[in-house]
Amino acid sequence: MLNTFSNFFLLLIFIPGLLQAQLIPIEEGELSEMTGQAFMNIDRSAANGLDFTKLTLGLDVKTSLNSDLLELGNYTRDGTPGSDIKINDFALGSIDSDGKIVPFEIKDPFIELAFEDNAGKQDLVGVRLGFGGAKGVLSGSIQSLTGNINIDIRDTADGLSNADNGLADLTAALLGNSPIEANAVLVNSDGTPNNIRATEIGIKNGETFDIVPTSGGDKFVLWAAAGLGIGGLNCVDNGFFSCGKAEITAGGCEAAGIDVCFDLNTYNSLDVGKKQNDGSFDFSEGLFLGFQTKQITWVDGSTSTKATAGAFLNVPNGGLEVTLEQALLGTKRVRTRYADPYFGGH
Repeated sequence: MLNTFSNFFLLLIFIPGLLQAQLIPIEEGELSEMTGQAFMNIDRSAANGLDFTKLTLGLDVKTSLNSDLLELGNYTRDGTPGSDIKINDFALGSIDSDGKIVPFEIKDPFIELAFEDNAGKQDLVGVRLGFGGAKGVLSGSIQSLTGNINIDIRDTADGLSNADNGLADLTAALLGNSPIEANAVLVNSDGTPNNIRATEIGIKNGETFDIVPTSGGDKFVLWAAAGLGIGGLNCVDNGFFSCGKAEITAGGCEAAGIDVCFDLNTYNSLDVGKKQNDGSFDFSEGLFLGFQTKQITWVDGSTSTKATAGAFLNVPNGGLEVTLEQALLGTKRVRTRYADPYFGGH
């Protein structure tokens, strides 16, 4: 991937030397009628003792990319060998059932450099490749990941029936249409947050499954279940014989006997972007790949992201959304090649 971006930026640098054109002056009247956006924009800023230079290209890019292996930051870290980021069979974009390419779309790609003053000398301590907006399907078998990849779990209580747990089946039967929500982040196998070479994603210790009943009868059922202490349900919005919202708190990768931590490598395809009410996706900001010699806080508008030393992949909050079944069982890989080994070579 780094070679791809390097070649791309080198091409941009050398294009002016390959072209010849005569400059013609424009009258002020003509100039006043013209509008547009700069193809290349350079911003400089300073924060936390660092100086930043950001080069943004005003481009809209559509791409379909496949790689047998994306591996970055392969070195011994804290005494343990491994890779900061390792994704087998990495791909951006997909091929639909009609055989048409559905590209991964990018807006305003940029490269940003971070410098630290060292006795009057500017030392490069970080670089990141990012996008002002991105949407599309990201596929691969994630073996280890350093970064942020938060997933919103949004479903109905009926989705709990996919868990091997009697309480889940009972809750699903009683509150089938009630929305259930949770947020999953990179964790260790005990539910503690871990965004360095993570292999699991789940609901961290102390976070909750939120159940919001949609009818008076469901509110009563939830109130009664919480009152009896079934499954650790806690009513946080009490009414008269009703519960407007209940929580199930996660701990040790379990919530009410349900597993709430999952192997990253079961998520073989993920939609990147902001999910709309009609199920489609719009562009989301904040997707970037960074390389740092120390922890650096990168800024995108009003959002700040702390990136640890090494290779770091950031997928913005709210960019990924799955059902409870997908969270429990993973997501299947979409087709990414015409001769695709995941689809029998067809």
